[in-house]
Amino acid sequence: MQIPAYLTPPMIPRQQVQQILDMITQGYREGMANWKVKLSTVDTSAEEKQAAQELVQLLLRNIDLVSTHYDEYLQKFNDWVARSRRVLDPRRIIIILGVFEEMVMGVLSQHPTGPDLYTRYRWLHSLVMALVYSVYYHNHEECTSPSSAAVPGTADISNAPDSLLPTVLRFDELLLTTRTLEELLSQSVHFIAEHAAFRRGALFWYSAVTRTVEGICSHRIDPAEIRKVRTLDSNIPGITWAIRENRPIYLSDAQIYFPAHYVKQFRLTSLLVCTLFGENKQPVGFLLLDQDGDPYQPDSEQIRLVDILVHRLSLTLRVKLYEGPPLASEPTSSEWLTQREQEILQMIAYGYSTKHIGEVLHISEHTAAEYAQTALRKLNAKNRPEAVAKGLRLGIIQ
Repeated sequence: MQIPAYLTPPMIPRQQVQQILDMITQGYREGMANWKVKLSTVDTSAEEKQAAQELVQLLLRNIDLVSTHYDEYLQKFNDWVARSRRVLDPRRIIIILGVFEEMVMGVLSQHPTGPDLYTRYRWLHSLVMALVYSVYYHNHEECTSPSSAAVPGTADISNAPDSLLPTVLRFDELLLTTRTLEELLSQSVHFIAEHAAFRRGALFWYSAVTRTVEGICSHRIDPAEIRKVRTLDSNIPGITWAIRENRPIYLSDAQIYFPAHYVKQFRLTSLLVCTLFGENKQPVGFLLLDQDGDPYQPDSEQIRLVDILVHRLSLTLRVKLYEGPPLASEPTSSEWLTQREQEILQMIAYGYSTKHIGEVLHISEHTAAEYAQTALRKLNAKNRPEAVAKGLRLGIIQ
């Protein structure tokens, strides 16, 4: 079987690959200890637990082969799957791979030096998805067996109905091959809306610090109109409740949750609200999906697919935007911003409007807006929530 090119580990300098492998090797004991704790909480047979333990040991002990003998690594994995088919069905193996990825990413994220976090994530995620691809397409008939109990904390692909797995794999291709943040967000909204059979979709940033909602991009809605949406979360009471739920929320009547002018402008009736989560399960944005103003009731498979895809988009965003090191074009210290710019950025973080900033600092609203725009430009941020996030990460503001 030929693994798709996008699922092979990305081409990065050999030195960086070796650094990643060294991090994993150094964290072997810690990783196995964490795995044993997680495994002990699963209600399954001793034989299945032993097989799961063997699989994780196989993946970790042979990890060095990935850089020099990638095909051999895959072959060892496939041979093990064939031998263990009686004990672990393919769906449970996919669950274990999800836990393996989460466990190894935890080890990789602890190292302050070496390749940036997004490179580590992309390298690991490509490898794990290649293993998932191998299991699914080598064992398609077995994959249609009834679902097994899920291991706590797994990536959600393990719970996907079999008809959804190819879609999830294609979405992973999108996540792994898009180059810019803008491209990633825009294409993700299009993909999720189309593959989950929704006619429209719109993505918004949400800042828990500034308590603001800001439109980013859309599918089959005028993007210029979506980007005009910038308001405090208190003006959309339904959203503040929905986005704190760790699952998609169906709103049958938008009039209850949204201001009348938004309901009228965008012809809102029924909506599915899906939250993007950042570090420590903090909401950083949300996706709205609907049927172009027609009332509807989403079915369980639609909701499950959206949940899986948004979960994976959240993980990619977290490592790409909020946890990664500063880009070359970003400032590395507060010296890049003047004292006034830092002051205004801090006030934005506290939720002050431009008008309020002007009043407090005794400057015009126009001047306050210019300072804010200069700070955004220096931080290479597309909007205020992103500027606040980068300012917090760089230690410029609190």
